[in-house]
Amino acid sequence: MTAAELLRARLGRRGSVLLGFGVLELLYGLGLVLDPRFGIVRGVGVLTHVAPMAVWGGLWMACGLCALAMAWEVRATRDTWGYAAAILPPIGWAGANLIAWLTGSFAQAWTSAVTWGCLAYVIRRVNGWPEVRGDREGRP
Repeated sequence: MTAAELLRARLGRRGSVLLGFGVLELLYGLGLVLDPRFGIVRGVGVLTHVAPMAVWGGLWMACGLCALAMAWEVRATRDTWGYAAAILPPIGWAGANLIAWLTGSFAQAWTSAVTWGCLAYVIRRVNGWPEVRGDREGRP
């Protein structure tokens, strides 16, 4: 068995997707801390009234680390905590951008609201997948 097959068998479908979400959120949060872009700051202005962007970047990174850690959990009932951590930042970003668009403070924020909302939807749907160990997903 190759290293890739061992890794795939250990993570399973749910774990491998959660690993991807964890990496995405960890790196996105790092980007928010190191160099928050103007459009992002405008879109989540309602959140920056609560805490500075570095705090929100830290939240993204913490949730990403939780998702990364829970990706290795073999019991599907336990990795749900990783999915809960993974869905939290996109929901916050979708809500903040929706508020920015509805209040007129950032007219283009609706696109970010839809994007982050769709990511949250995908995370929620994947969390509902059953994990079937040993399933080769139809591959020969």
